[in-house]
Amino acid sequence: MFYWNFSARSSPVGLALMWSVVVALLRPLSVQGQEVASSPGYARFVRQLRTAPIIPKTICYKTERDEFTRILPPDAFLKARQNPRGRLAATSQFIVNYNGFTPEAQRAFQYAVDIWSTLLVSSVPIRIQANWIQQDRGILGSAGPTEVRVGSDGVQKANGIYPIALAEKIARRQLNNPNDPDIGADFNKNNNWYYGTDANPPAGQTDLVSVVLHEICHGLGFIGYFGVPDNGSVGQYLSNGFPGVYDHFIENGQGQRLVTSMTAFPDNSAALFRQFTTNSLFLNGPILKQKTGQRAKLYAPATYNKGSSIYHLDESTYPARNPNSLMTPQLGNAEAIHSPGPLVLNFMTDLEWKTTSVLHEPLASSEDVKDLVFSTRVISDTTLTDGSVRLFYRKGPPTNADSTFIAITPARVGTTDEFRYTLPAAQAQGDIWYYFQAQDASGRTFTNPGKTPAGQQTLHRVQLGPDNVPPTVRYSPSKNFIFTTAVADSLPFYVTISDNRPTGIDSAYVEYQLNGQAQPALPLRYSQGPIGNVQYDSLYINRIRFGANSLKAGDKLTYRIVARDASKAKNRSINPATGFYELSVVAPQAPRDRYATTFQNAAAATDFVSYGFSITTPESFTSPALNSEHAYRNGSDYRYQSNYESVLLAPITLKANPDSALMRYDEVVLVEPGEPGSVFGSSEFYDYVIVEGSSDNGQTWKPLINGYDSNDQADWLAAYNSRPVAGLPNEQNSAAVGTSSLYKRRTLRLLATGNFKAGETILIRFRLFADQLAHGWGWIIDNLEIQVPPPPPVLATEPVTAGRFTIYPNPVSTGLVRVEAELNKPVADVGLTVSGPNGQALRQSTVHVGGTTFSQQLDLSQLPIGQYFVRLKAGDVVLTQKVIIAR
Repeated sequence: MFYWNFSARSSPVGLALMWSVVVALLRPLSVQGQEVASSPGYARFVRQLRTAPIIPKTICYKTERDEFTRILPPDAFLKARQNPRGRLAATSQFIVNYNGFTPEAQRAFQYAVDIWSTLLVSSVPIRIQANWIQQDRGILGSAGPTEVRVGSDGVQKANGIYPIALAEKIARRQLNNPNDPDIGADFNKNNNWYYGTDANPPAGQTDLVSVVLHEICHGLGFIGYFGVPDNGSVGQYLSNGFPGVYDHFIENGQGQRLVTSMTAFPDNSAALFRQFTTNSLFLNGPILKQKTGQRAKLYAPATYNKGSSIYHLDESTYPARNPNSLMTPQLGNAEAIHSPGPLVLNFMTDLEWKTTSVLHEPLASSEDVKDLVFSTRVISDTTLTDGSVRLFYRKGPPTNADSTFIAITPARVGTTDEFRYTLPAAQAQGDIWYYFQAQDASGRTFTNPGKTPAGQQTLHRVQLGPDNVPPTVRYSPSKNFIFTTAVADSLPFYVTISDNRPTGIDSAYVEYQLNGQAQPALPLRYSQGPIGNVQYDSLYINRIRFGANSLKAGDKLTYRIVARDASKAKNRSINPATGFYELSVVAPQAPRDRYATTFQNAAAATDFVSYGFSITTPESFTSPALNSEHAYRNGSDYRYQSNYESVLLAPITLKANPDSALMRYDEVVLVEPGEPGSVFGSSEFYDYVIVEGSSDNGQTWKPLINGYDSNDQADWLAAYNSRPVAGLPNEQNSAAVGTSSLYKRRTLRLLATGNFKAGETILIRFRLFADQLAHGWGWIIDNLEIQVPPPPPVLATEPVTAGRFTIYPNPVSTGLVRVEAELNKPVADVGLTVSGPNGQALRQSTVHVGGTTFSQQLDLSQLPIGQYFVRLKAGDVVLTQKVIIAR
């Protein structure tokens, strides 16, 4: 088991590159019912990788210029061709499955494959699926790995994403199905190709050998996971915040590594996008710098190109005839480049194509007390430094106060590549954290497991001795109320149950009662299938089903989750730790066209059904209101999310006039703000509050307004940030408390989103969404008014009209109307607003009056036929007229 000392957020992300095959990991980082790792962020990342289509391909484009370039293959290849029986410094076997290739195209392809086979070492055959297909003119080809691996044996980037061929080379063994391809490559037969192998293409023809060399390089790892959503202006980590192995070596002109500068260039930010488009990005690795004395400049033009940017060398720096020009994004006619060039070849060493593999099968935890045998195999592509293989171990996880490890030099087993050390049983009991280390002649240090982007060592963990730790049960109700009993319904359970030992979970079930009567326990079954295209680890599921008309309003179901591990002690956990969860069967009230409450009347409590909300008077307030919990809890379901809700049981029939279909309330929102500039629904928009409606009696809910957070009001944000307190690692909660001075009045137009129509009857709910990382005080709602007209003005004398406001002709067929008004008081200016049927403002203008009367022509000819509203505002006076456009 690895120890990860960082966390990451999870949200759907846009994909900017061309993606292909579904990802498959070397081995799951958790087994059934076993704890994944110390960092929930990494565990979540692994779950998402298993089914997210995140295998990138890059695209190679052609130019029509004749470059007349001739760069011959490396000397190693030429010598091998001259003396087929000679010993090669580097060898690997490539096996190609050709689909649709002509004989001459296949010969050229094989020649390029033979070049790569003399430049790299791998004990595992590298399989290529090569397709000769029709593509758009101007595209020469595209390629990428068919699978990737994370955390596979021997890799040095602990959270790096490795192409399968490279992961197998490092592990020194087959990781995927032996018959599955490692690289997928498409080549455009709709092109004027040169099929010769002499690096001498004529004018007007594209050298196929060069293009194949280029695309195979991408499949071998010259590729990564930075990108930009279509038509976007933010940069993203396209693999949920984690980089490819290539991405670890990208830095800007100031030497800042992008993967270690997430504070300056956060995921899903304009700052990261600007790095992609500065024309100042470089590859920099220790071997590349040592052997060439320079960084490799990357192609990062001011206009981002999703097929070419970042994952090619710069076209201007390495133009035609430059020995490093193979991996630029374009290839001209009559341009033959039969060598990757010194920059790419040395970078491939940094990429771990030339490495020392420190291989280790993590030790299994056990309740038996026995000798603990640590064993590693060390295989180097260079020369292993004598005495450099070391084992570092300690009891208990390292802390800031104590991070000391015991260093051991394990003994070599005969003349093999295995090194072994035995820790006697008397010393081996307890919680042991460890890693291996070795060095080669180049001075590089290699560890197992690898390191984080910031260079922090990750660790294996093994536990020996009695298991007295109960399993961890994580659950948050997915349903708190049932609003109808006329149709069949159910209560689903999605429960994450993990244990600290590999023995896993023995049993898991739901104990429940219906109206106080015990029911047979419901077993929870370990789930191996995806939910919403995402595979979740340690997930146990089932559901309690209710037949049509089997429940009545007022029924209550109470339940709790019970789990036992498979240890000798059969340790048990219960969730919740005390008490029970409750599912209420509720009946909506009779529909009405308006609702209002100040929450001071006791009857208001019967108008709402809530989970995580209550009608109370919190500290620093003087009257009751609808409150979330203060502070609200972090998300805790299988997705590390929770939803707290309060539903108004009085259904509202929506009015036809958009100026009447309004909802108003006072509120304070102190919930975790998203990143600056983030929008509702994006990965950087964290906790939020939202008001929703349901027209199907609570079965589905749609927004009446987009979710919002403390960023919505400057003084909310200032209050939230005024009292930071430490929370989870690298996270801060807010201890700020809401006050009545922070109240803001909000007005919602109930028809504005288009989710509901006039005349529909809807339920309305207030919902607070929480992720798992940080939280604040929460949400308070008061003085709720739904479709309640504003009070009439209070007059000391008999009422008088505020003025006369007319529009003619009405209906209008030409679009030209005359607006006239007579006001009771002189004004300097009036404002005119034309609104659509949903209340959205379409036109606004200011008209000079300088008295009490005015006449103005409006041109509405550009508006489609339909009903509109013209509003006149003169000081405190607001007059509205309806106008119909009918042609």
